[in-house]
Amino acid sequence: MTVRLARGTSAPALVRYLRSAVEEETSRRDVLAVLTERFALPFDDARLAMDRVAGGVVRAASGNPANEPDPDKDPLAWISYRLELGLPVDDDAVGPSPDERASAEALLARARRGKAPTGTEEVAVALEVARLAVASREPDRVRFHLLIEAATALSVAAEACIARLGQRPCAPEGSQEWVDGVALAVAARRITAEFAAQPDPQLEQQGLGLVGRIVTRLLGQSHALVGRVMLESARCMRRNGDPGRAAAHVEAVVADFQVVLDWFEGDAPFDEHVIALEYLLAAVELIVEVRGSSPELDAVGNRTRQALARASTE
Repeated sequence: MTVRLARGTSAPALVRYLRSAVEEETSRRDVLAVLTERFALPFDDARLAMDRVAGGVVRAASGNPANEPDPDKDPLAWISYRLELGLPVDDDAVGPSPDERASAEALLARARRGKAPTGTEEVAVALEVARLAVASREPDRVRFHLLIEAATALSVAAEACIARLGQRPCAPEGSQEWVDGVALAVAARRITAEFAAQPDPQLEQQGLGLVGRIVTRLLGQSHALVGRVMLESARCMRRNGDPGRAAAHVEAVVADFQVVLDWFEGDAPFDEHVIALEYLLAAVELIVEVRGSSPELDAVGNRTRQALARASTE
């Protein structure tokens, strides 16, 4: 099994994480969260990665050298096999190049001088700008300009990824645009968290708008990822004193996520489908809190609770 991973990560790092997660008895849900965010794997690939790493451990335990996995056809199992036997494994993680770092520093230098943000279409540069801006400990006024430049860089890079999709509604899972979309969304959330500490409450909402644009256009086939950002945005709107807009914002979740209920009519949902249904229920509950209940909302809420109950008993 070969997978495309987020920039700055590597297959050995992925395998080491999964091995440590087993040792620490990390919950499956938490493991999947790391695999799908830090390493940018789609959920199907995340499940397969967990299986292949476990397979490498089993093969190593056999004590038969003939059971060594093929490093080209099954690199995750091969790395796991070698680590289980205490054999060396080279880490091939690649961060931003010197030129990309220099470009990021140049954008931040402009921001420090009060220049208007320009951004960049290069994802690696945008991610480095965001990393440096969040890590900055410069005076508040300067740091604010750095965060604005970072948000702009992430936005411009995301739009370049979206443009490369052409007529496709979102990025194919596991493609470079998918992997970059995950990384851009994670970085945009970090910038948004910094905006949340600013005096202007609209900054957080604008930051979540950026996250939403990235997720819905690049990762839109994932109900779990879309549901998260939709509820984050709605809750922010409500905190900012606009409950009506918050309720209207999640109407799309109620409308679009009922297909997940149909998929698991009578069956137990799992993994990302459980997450999606939790967001569906949260959307229903938010609308009820703002507008009051209705027979339609009650029916959706009850079906969702029943599906989640089936998941909890499996």
